[in-house]
Amino acid sequence: MEALFPIYFIDAPEILNTSVTPIPGSASLPLQIVAESGLKAAYAVQYIDSTGDWIGLYTGSVGNEVLRCIIGGGLSLTVPVVIAHNSRVSLRSMTTSPITNGRLTISFLGYGWNGVIS
Repeated sequence: MEALFPIYFIDAPEILNTSVTPIPGSASLPLQIVAESGLKAAYAVQYIDSTGDWIGLYTGSVGNEVLRCIIGGGLSLTVPVVIAHNSRVSLRSMTTSPITNGRLTISFLGYGWNGVIS
């Protein structure tokens, strides 16, 4: 099986500081973190979370988001999930409270490496 590599990251800044940009509670519209994922589908997300909270990762247009997986919990993991090409990706707390403490970074993994070897 071919290895998965990072093919895109959350929009700048690539490390989300929730004290500056909170992740909304479950009753609110999700926070967009990737406006458009590009031409490659992702087959996993790799994340590092220091919020300690559970976070829903969604795809879809504003108001039509679909939950794809749950990340967070203060963990650093790789989670299998399919995110279609040209997707908008967003986050929302799995509780009614917004997340306002900690940091989160996410790498979206797919086939084919976008890096440059020098």
